[in-house]
Amino acid sequence: MNKVIPSGSICLFRKYSAGSRNGKIVLAQHYSIQDSEFGSGYTVKEYHSIKNTENDQLSHQSITLKPRSINPEYKAIELSEDESSSLKVIGIFECVLQ
Repeated sequence: MNKVIPSGSICLFRKYSAGSRNGKIVLAQHYSIQDSEFGSGYTVKEYHSIKNTENDQLSHQSITLKPRSINPEYKAIELSEDESSSLKVIGIFECVLQ
């Protein structure tokens, strides 16, 4: 995320309650996300979703969590419709404090 958030920064996130997240930097939790350094199930990435509106029900066809980093080792996380139901957006990035 060092294109937006410099490494080692302290950041402010607003608790997510509702509304569009598309294109926003989010703090997200998912069981398939594993941080190699800390073993946690959290990530900070840019959120993008493709919505499915069949049968008048809104669901996510897919969700992509994109790294905003100059480091090519960081890859996007792609979640299918089945996996997306387990994703929890904890917060929306507001600013870097320090």
